Amino acid sequence: MKEVILYFVKYPAPGKVKTRLAESVGPDRAAVLYRDLTAQNLARLRTLAGEGKALRILFDPPDAGALFADWLGGDLEFCPQAGGGLGDRLSEAFRGAFEEGAERVIAVGSDTIGLDAGLVREAFAGLESAEVVIGPSRDGGYYLIGSNQPRPSLFREIPWSTDRVLECTLAVIRRENWSFRLLDSREDLDRAENLKTLFTNDPNRLS
Repeated sequence: MKEVILYFVKYPAPGKVKTRLAESVGPDRAAVLYRDLTAQNLARLRTLAGEGKALRILFDPPDAGALFADWLGGDLEFCPQAGGGLGDRLSEAFRGAFEEGAERVIAVGSDTIGLDAGLVREAFAGLESAEVVIGPSRDGGYYLIGSNQPRPSLFREIPWSTDRVLECTLAVIRRENWSFRLLDSREDLDRAENLKTLFTNDPNRLS
């Protein structure tokens, strides 16, 4: 288990996911769009599991493991997300993977539009020479982050859910003098304006 992918997923319950998108399309439609995108991205990540990379589903809420297994498939490894804020959950997931013997760990969000296996391969390759790899989101956050060892400070004092997440994360990296590599940017499915990119990326999806 030298390389581990941590796939962060929420259960697609209407009103519990994509609340900003739901303001435009309604909670039921927002949940369906998120559910389909999550499954599509997972299918792409599964191809990497066939290449020897470990794929771990970090799910929320933590008491819904059976629902996730029914939805995404019981053959996967499921782990509940740790408590606390997003930084705590990321830090704990990375710590656990490295304690189990991983050499390179990457966390990926489930709502990324245009995620593909090639991007994740590129991220792992980047960690052979850089200490941190980041896939920037166009809203000022990131859709992917990877490291070649535990780095708890990478996730501390970050203004999560703002357009300053990437900026502040890069500030931490520079302060710690870590080498890093940036991947191509992508959009997250957060707002109505992201739907055009979603449908362009997957023309078979019904609008």
